[in-house]
Amino acid sequence: MEKKQVASFVYLTAGEYQYLLEKFGEYRLKEKIKQLNQSKIKQPERQESIVSDYHALLSRGMQTVEPIRDKLLIQAMKDELKRESDRNYFLFVMGINTGLRISDLLPLQVRDVRGQTHIVLKEKKTNKAKRFLINFELRQQIDHYTIHMADEDYLFSSYKTGLPIQRVQAYKVLNKAAKRVGITNFGTHSMRKTFGFWHYTINKNVALLQDIFNHASPDITLRYIGINQDIVDQSLASFSL
Repeated sequence: MEKKQVASFVYLTAGEYQYLLEKFGEYRLKEKIKQLNQSKIKQPERQESIVSDYHALLSRGMQTVEPIRDKLLIQAMKDELKRESDRNYFLFVMGINTGLRISDLLPLQVRDVRGQTHIVLKEKKTNKAKRFLINFELRQQIDHYTIHMADEDYLFSSYKTGLPIQRVQAYKVLNKAAKRVGITNFGTHSMRKTFGFWHYTINKNVALLQDIFNHASPDITLRYIGINQDIVDQSLASFSL
């Protein structure tokens, strides 16, 4: 398969990029691609010595973004964000209850969710239509959060500009709160992965979750939410010869 240029000196196939994106999250992957590219610029000999950029990125000590598997930590995260900002708290609540990508969450306006039974949008990444049920509890949260907001307001607006906050800003405020409550390996994808992990834990229906996430196979879905690794860890915990 043809490799595409993702940085000046870094090339990946579409499949390689997709796997790395699902494994590490967009923000961390972009940072690591940038680091690899810069190392090639500073050390031209590396351009020849690195046979596969894909394997180089996998072996560069990239931290895997994980779901939050402990409900007490989820509550601690909510409490921490609530003390800081209603906007940041609600971003986290929306993220873990809908499983939407951060790129689809940030542009949402009040009219998209207030008084609605479903969130209807076209996913930026896949360009596919998405229709997601807003459960009763989340509807109550939406009504409370938007009570003084106009229909055209963005749900997650910058306090300075009124426009949606950027992905990097969202990562910073969420990651800072995560560190304060002791959550490691956290990124904006952690909200989507947390939704997926608990949806699977409660329903045990990987086919349904695969459909919600628009993944190509059940294996990708299980690997994405960290279930495969959990199963491997459990199988080895009591294994002894």
